[in-house]
Amino acid sequence: PALGGGIIGDKKIKAFIPGGVSAPWFTPEQLDIPLGQDEVAEQASMLGSGSIVVLDEDSCVVRAAWRITKFFSRESCGQCTPCREGSGWLERIMYRMEHGGGRREDLDLLLDLCDNIAPGLSWPPQQTTICVLGPSIPSSIHSAITNFRDDFIAHVEHNGCPHD
Repeated sequence: PALGGGIIGDKKIKAFIPGGVSAPWFTPEQLDIPLGQDEVAEQASMLGSGSIVVLDEDSCVVRAAWRITKFFSRESCGQCTPCREGSGWLERIMYRMEHGGGRREDLDLLLDLCDNIAPGLSWPPQQTTICVLGPSIPSSIHSAITNFRDDFIAHVEHNGCPHD
C-alpha cells in the first residue's frame, strides 16, 4: 500500500502477476516474497516486463486469463505452429469457459495445450518457437488454472461468470 496506495475500497488481493501478463500468477500467500529476480524465479515466475497486475477479491480470474490469452493470440505472428495454433485453441476454449459453454474436462484440455506449446512448462520456458512469445503464453494460463482451479469450476457450474 505504501507505494501503490493499496486496492480501492480496502478489498483483499485475490491474485497478482509479478512480471506482466506472461508471468505465472501468484496467490495472496506469496505477497511477502521480495520482488527480486532470484526470489521471484525461486517461485517459478519472473519479473518480465516489470509491470505488476493485481486482481482484487471481486475480480474474475477466468475473465482475466481469457483476456490475456486473447492478447497473446492476437500478438502471434503466425510463423510457428505451437504459438499460432496453440494460442488460438487456448483463446477459443477460454472464451467458451468465460461465456457459459465451459466443461470440466476443458481444464485438463487447457493444461494439455499448455504442455504442447511449452513442454514441461519449465522455467525458463523451453524454446519451441522462433521467439519467446510462444513458450511464454501457457505460463500465465497454466498458473491461473493451477492456483485458482475453483474459479474455473465455478464458471462451469454457473454456465458463465458467477461475478456477473
